[in-house]
Amino acid sequence: MQKLLMIVVAVIVLGLIARVAIGFFSASRIATGLISNDAAAPKLSGCDDLHNCTASTATSSRNLIEALSYKVPASDAIAEFSRLITSQSGTQIITQQPNYLHATYKTTLLGYTDDLELLLDESTGILNVRSASRIGKSDLGANRKRIEALRQLANNN
Repeated sequence: MQKLLMIVVAVIVLGLIARVAIGFFSASRIATGLISNDAAAPKLSGCDDLHNCTASTATSSRNLIEALSYKVPASDAIAEFSRLITSQSGTQIITQQPNYLHATYKTTLLGYTDDLELLLDESTGILNVRSASRIGKSDLGANRKRIEALRQLANNN
């Protein structure tokens, strides 16, 4: 019985150490996809060839997702999505400009930090979107689910 208790305690301690290390490592990296902040033509990275990223600017079908639409005037779109994002748990707005938003999502269980970016394209009336995990080779579909959940929130408001 005592040996079993020691094993359980060791597993719990190792789990806590791994949780802290993963949280620290993912918080120290940024997976931002803004590749051009040129005021005339800003754009997001497409995140092709990555298994832990989903974007409306991707060229591979595995990473591609439909851009987000908005119901408010273009000048209010980023602010509206900022409000929707902060209504979700574990989120933080890092950068908010009239045409760009960078937010982070922190997972509850393991403390992973993921990045979400929105870029307003007034000429087409859409918000290009990119969601990427900071660490790991795969996201198990988490970034796609995150974008779809945000789309659902926007459609319900």
